[in-house]
Amino acid sequence: MKTILVINGETYWQDFLPEFKVVQKFIQNTSWILKNNRLFVADSESVIEPDGILWRVGAIRPSEIQTTALNLIELAGIPCVNSSETLKKGFDRLSMLFMIKKMGLPIIDFNVVTASSYLKNITMEFPFVVKVGNYHGGYGKVLIQNESQWQDIRDLLFVSETYVTTEPYINYKRDIRYIVINDKVWAMSRKGKYWKANIETTDFTEIEPLKGISNKLLMLQKELKADILAIDILEDENGELHIVEYNDIPGLSGFRSELKNELANSLRKKLS
Repeated sequence: MKTILVINGETYWQDFLPEFKVVQKFIQNTSWILKNNRLFVADSESVIEPDGILWRVGAIRPSEIQTTALNLIELAGIPCVNSSETLKKGFDRLSMLFMIKKMGLPIIDFNVVTASSYLKNITMEFPFVVKVGNYHGGYGKVLIQNESQWQDIRDLLFVSETYVTTEPYINYKRDIRYIVINDKVWAMSRKGKYWKANIETTDFTEIEPLKGISNKLLMLQKELKADILAIDILEDENGELHIVEYNDIPGLSGFRSELKNELANSLRKKLS
């Protein structure tokens, strides 16, 4: 029986991959060994040699172990969903934003500084959003509503050792996620409890995907060679759409089980 390693993520994958032994480990607790071109992954529970990997690392602190593990997966030739090549392209927010701009998609304008002493040079019209470094899932993000708050945040960011971006705050009517797995596209309207659109989501409603956005997502998927890919969009009060980011490890909450089956089939195809 072949072994599937699920890195972080959801606990239900054994149900969708019943013909395999499914083992879940957390990237932050693992050690990775490449020996004679064979890959082994160890934690306090066990050491396994995976035949395939489902990479579901979400909103955790970005660390060197993640890119090292992806490089070792690539060197060992282990089938992975998404592929190591695809995941490394999206690992940093700036490279992710570059790919969206490269495809000509309507991304939110943003400014970047690499030194906190220059934060005063990227002040925008209030309100605006500050994002620190390469964090996801709502972490490292602050809504700035006035000069006093901006001064406090600049003082706090003085201790930061990573880049900072600023972008206009979109007073959104709804948050929309488009997701593609293989060649199938789904869309969902979501509502968050606070200003961070995808945090503490209170409502999920599947909607009919628009052909224009679906086609652009498929183009981006092809460019990235992704098995699964999502784009998160804010729709403002005027109906204008603003792409916030793409996500190559999107959560599937609120979507039907069909998506989980499709993702499992993607890994099966690679293993075959």
